[in-house]
Amino acid sequence: MASYDERKTIFETIKVLAKPEQEEIFRIIRKLKVTYSENSNGVFFDLASISDESFEQIKEYIQFCLTNRKEHEDRLKELDIIRHTQYTSN
Repeated sequence: MASYDERKTIFETIKVLAKPEQEEIFRIIRKLKVTYSENSNGVFFDLASISDESFEQIKEYIQFCLTNRKEHEDRLKELDIIRHTQYTSN
C-alpha cells in the first residue's frame, strides 16, 4: 500500500506537470472509473482513496513523463554543445 507521503509527493508532482500530461492523468482516472468532480477550476479526485492499482498506474505515467522530460533536456544540452563546438571550430 502506498504511504501518505508517497501519495502527497505524487499529488505535488501532478500540479507541476504540463497541461497535456495532466489531461492524460484525467483520462487514466476516467478509464479506471475513479470518482472525480469537475468544475470551472478543474478536475478533482481523492488521491488518498484510490486503489493501489490505480495509484500505481498514475505513478507509472508520471515517471514516464519525468523520464521523457529529462531525456529531452539532455538532448537539448547535447545539441547546444554540438552547435557551440561547430561555431567555435569555424
